Amino acid sequence: MMCPQVLPRVLYNEVLDDIIDYIKPKLIGNEKHSNWIECLEDLKNRPTFQEQYPNWEEGSDKEHLFLSKDSLESITNSKRFKAVRKDMMNGVKPLVCQKCFKYEDQGVGSKRQEANTLYAKHIKDCLPNTNPDGSLIKVNYKYVELRLGTVCNLKCTTCNPFSSNRWHQDLPGLKGTEFENDYYKVDIKTEWYRDYKFYDELYSKCDNLQEIWINGGEPTLIKEHAYFLEKFIEDGSSKDIDLHYSLNCTQFPDKFIEIWKNFKNIRIHLSIDDIEERNYYVRFPSDWNQIMKSLNKILKYRDIFTLELCQTVSCLNVFNIDNFKKFADDSNLFIAHNYVHYPDHMHVSLIPDEMKAKILSNIKYLEEHEIHKLKVELDRKPNLRDADRFYSFIRIMDRTRNVKIYDYLPEWEPYKDKFKIKAI
Repeated sequence: MMCPQVLPRVLYNEVLDDIIDYIKPKLIGNEKHSNWIECLEDLKNRPTFQEQYPNWEEGSDKEHLFLSKDSLESITNSKRFKAVRKDMMNGVKPLVCQKCFKYEDQGVGSKRQEANTLYAKHIKDCLPNTNPDGSLIKVNYKYVELRLGTVCNLKCTTCNPFSSNRWHQDLPGLKGTEFENDYYKVDIKTEWYRDYKFYDELYSKCDNLQEIWINGGEPTLIKEHAYFLEKFIEDGSSKDIDLHYSLNCTQFPDKFIEIWKNFKNIRIHLSIDDIEERNYYVRFPSDWNQIMKSLNKILKYRDIFTLELCQTVSCLNVFNIDNFKKFADDSNLFIAHNYVHYPDHMHVSLIPDEMKAKILSNIKYLEEHEIHKLKVELDRKPNLRDADRFYSFIRIMDRTRNVKIYDYLPEWEPYKDKFKIKAI
């Protein structure tokens, strides 16, 4: 059902009043459900989407923008991006930023706050270069983040075909199920990241580039992007550019290390979600021995690289989050926790309450701010339908991959009946 807050104010209140009038007689004398009326009345005091995000419609006309056919200039000054900039300049919270604002309301630091601190020095340059409608006068990038397509050697259980081409192998298992569409539907095929002309165009708009962030897929498998980096080495500007990478640590990037050494600061984010056979299941089908081999090689470069672990926290690995923190501490590595919010059926709030209690009672290594964020995520009101979808999804994937979740994640053993294929 569509959220009523998308409705105009008048219609929004009318709908809520009708619901209250309908259910109120039915709840008289029922203390168990007496708070329903209170909740509905509270909704009437909340702003509609239109009130909260007055400019959101300006960029929501379903522009279909592709690097394979659209210029960087037209994408940067598209309706969607202009609307976001306009909101920011007018003190309006952009709809696309709502996740960060929710974190902040709960006392948890957000990526928005982190970015505002890191890039505060650029504001004085950004504002004079921005028209009142949100368009840029001159497109000249100081920060570039490249998500280099879908080429990957893993098919992580929390991932999808939009981020890993290897996920295509498992899509037949989802055919005919509720998971066939939406998050796992594939209808766009483009390999813009193979096109050297794209890198030439991007380079032409990077006169004062200060930072590059490379993501995948798995970036080390997409060799073409080295062409872009080498341009800055050739013109001598690489020594003034910070370089960030997100890698899955399944292989040692020999070729790229020689390139990276030419840049100002190199920061490597290693995406590892759990340890040993647990990681095999979560980041399927990773080889832990190979990961440790690659990690030990990369650690030898920590005098020139800044290294950190990035753990994507979901239903699958939240139970072991404290032990993984110990692994990071033992490796003398900083760790960042990113909680899965999409797909919804992987969010940590869906795990059983007794599992949540056990996680919190066994914490030994997480720092205070990490514990706070964990509690915020665990305490989020779970959607029971999404919980059912979690069990259903795991049943399907285990059958497809010929594995059983509780063989790798033993905390799920008491719930093994939920993962069994039900007889028709």
